[in-house]
Amino acid sequence: MAIEFERKSKVRWSRVLMFIVIIGAVGLATYFLFFAPSPKIELIIPAPLERAGEVSSIQFIDPGQIVRSQAFSVLREYAGDPGPGVLGRPNPFLPL
Repeated sequence: MAIEFERKSKVRWSRVLMFIVIIGAVGLATYFLFFAPSPKIELIIPAPLERAGEVSSIQFIDPGQIVRSQAFSVLREYAGDPGPGVLGRPNPFLPL
């Protein structure tokens, strides 16, 4: 008496489909991260940032001209140099 085994090759289509979806997602992510053309940010700059670009292109003059001017020398000092102030009590755990 011979024993015969029938081998069933059952393909799990859900696993094959999931594998294809994962490979596709990795492929799309690779394309968009490394190969897709980058968007032109210069075309979508808002107006306040354009004005900031204009301000950053201003050429400054030598501050020595202002400090040596007659108008600056007429100014007087209203307060002294700032100090460290009071930092707290020597022992904060003692009662008041």
